[in-house]
Amino acid sequence: MANTLRNNKPETTASRRRKAKEEQMLDDLENIFLRHGFRRITVEYLASELHCSKRSLYELAPNKEALFLRVLDRYLSRLREEGNQNVKGAAPIDAFVKYLQPAVNAARKLSGALIDDLMNFEPARELWETHRDIRMKGLKRLIDLCVEQGIFRQSHSLLVAEVFAASLQFICDPRFLSRANLTYPDAVAELYQLLLNGLLNSDSGDDVDTLQQVTIQLQAKGSEGRKKLLRQLEIITEHLEADSGTATTDGSSCDISVEVTTGKTKTLHLKSENSG
Repeated sequence: MANTLRNNKPETTASRRRKAKEEQMLDDLENIFLRHGFRRITVEYLASELHCSKRSLYELAPNKEALFLRVLDRYLSRLREEGNQNVKGAAPIDAFVKYLQPAVNAARKLSGALIDDLMNFEPARELWETHRDIRMKGLKRLIDLCVEQGIFRQSHSLLVAEVFAASLQFICDPRFLSRANLTYPDAVAELYQLLLNGLLNSDSGDDVDTLQQVTIQLQAKGSEGRKKLLRQLEIITEHLEADSGTATTDGSSCDISVEVTTGKTKTLHLKSENSG
């Protein structure tokens, strides 16, 4: 028994080394394909970049196309697994973002050459579409959960997911990217932000730049305490004016509600309106 274990140990170690070498080669090939696609490069180029023989590459797949498909399938499977792992134990809204994030990060690595090759090679396009369908089913489940918990407004989750999937398909078209003057990574990032935030502009400029609510909790005792309170309000006002860069002279208003708790638990409400 001991002799058998000893005889098997070198073989197991060799097998692990072969597996590690194979995984490293696939990682290196992935980086090349993400940058250059596969149609414009040769097996000779791949062997040169990986510092290996062509035979070593043919041990991974019988030809360049099959090699590309193996690398692509491995890459997409890893993205799906990363998204699924990210959502485990996460709150619904956090899970939603974490589920989408791997694809956003991945999109930054995809070149126009890769997208073009992928869309024009039927087996690769089928892998891509299968990947997209699986991801969209997961997205639908998360949308349903966020709607149920009141995080999202009432939405038809299947419609949202399908529109999103169709949009992802559309922005793969090099003609659209050229017309829109966008890279694929930029287009994906814009699409994800649209899905998460809708069309609400969170940085709308001075016309809708308002301080909606300020809550100040102070304790004031006696006349000196109230004087200090008013001085604090003056300081806050000075800071707000300094941050805005200009005084309020255009008819805009600012409502401030301040609760002051005295030693007798009396609440004083102050309201200030400033108009030009």
